[in-house]
This record gives sequence, structure tokens and C-alpha cells, in this order.
Amino acid sequence: MTQVKRKLMHRRRIESFGFLRDDGLWDIEANMQDLKAYDVNREFDHSIVPEGSPFHDISVTLTLDDTFLIKDVSVSMDAFPFPSCGGAVPSFDVLKGTRIGAGWNRWLKETFSGKVGCTHVLELFPVVATTAFQTMWQPLGEKYPKQVPGALMKLINSCHGWSDEGPMVRKLVDEKILHIPVKESQ
Repeated sequence: MTQVKRKLMHRRRIESFGFLRDDGLWDIEANMQDLKAYDVNREFDHSIVPEGSPFHDISVTLTLDDTFLIKDVSVSMDAFPFPSCGGAVPSFDVLKGTRIGAGWNRWLKETFSGKVGCTHVLELFPVVATTAFQTMWQPLGEKYPKQVPGALMKLINSCHGWSDEGPMVRKLVDEKILHIPVKESQ
């Protein structure tokens, strides 16, 4: 295979963090930056976004309890292309009192479709949800051990790694952590 020369034109950085707070709640944060490898002329006011400076710089923080109930939400837009983009921020307050779980991403798309939301903020919510799960899984399993089998059951067949025919589920059944019939390997 021959190598074709390439020139970097755009870079998107997404970073997420999960924190356990002193009050027992969880802060889950995600940030997205879009950076161009050239100066960008903003059409609406002809200002310049210099090469390497954020064209988008958007952050989301959700404060959750142990049940993934959203207690607080913070959305910030430090860089965006159009003067009206920041106007979408207050609409995300409706997330307070909702719970991250099955169907949440679908609900987000329906609730924030069209001119109510922001495409880039919405792209961060699945990242926040996955980060919350990764952050909270082990500590909550240790805090609520009797709930672990039920939580594990929800993972079965959710992806290839959690296939009911795979080695992870087989191990959990063999260790009597899960009690389900598992298909025998052929």
C-alpha cells in the first residue's frame, strides 16, 4: 500500500472526566473542541478564528446521584461559530430530574431536535452517559453488592463482549454470580 501525503485540516478533541464529590454525588464532565489547521473567516461578522484556536469549545457537566438521576446540569459554550449559539444553553435545564438509562439518548434527540438544542452539545451527552457508567460502576457495585447481578443481567447481549455465548457471561455463570442458561459452545 502506498502512502498518500495528507494535510491536517481539522481536529476534534473530546475529553471526559468522572468525579465523586465529597457530598456523595457524582460530577461527570465532557468537553469538545474543534480546531482548524487554518484561519477561519466567520461569515456573520468577518472576524477571524486563528489557526489552532477553538472554533467550538463546548462543555457539559451533569451532577448525578447513585441512581443516575440528574440533580444539576451545566452547559457552557466558550467558543461557537454564530452569535446565537449560546442561546441554546438554558434549554438544557430540562435535564434536571431525568435519569440516564435505557431510552435516554433517544429522548434527548426528540427533546432537543431542531432549533431548541445544539448539535454539538447533544454529541457530548452520550459521552457523558458512558463516562458516568465507567466512573460509577465499581464504586456502586461495592456500595450496593446485592444490585450487581441485576445490573449485569442488563448488560447481557448489549454488545459482543457481553454476548450470552461469550466467555465473560460464561465466567459469571460458572462463578454463580449470574443464574441464566447459557448456550453450550459447539
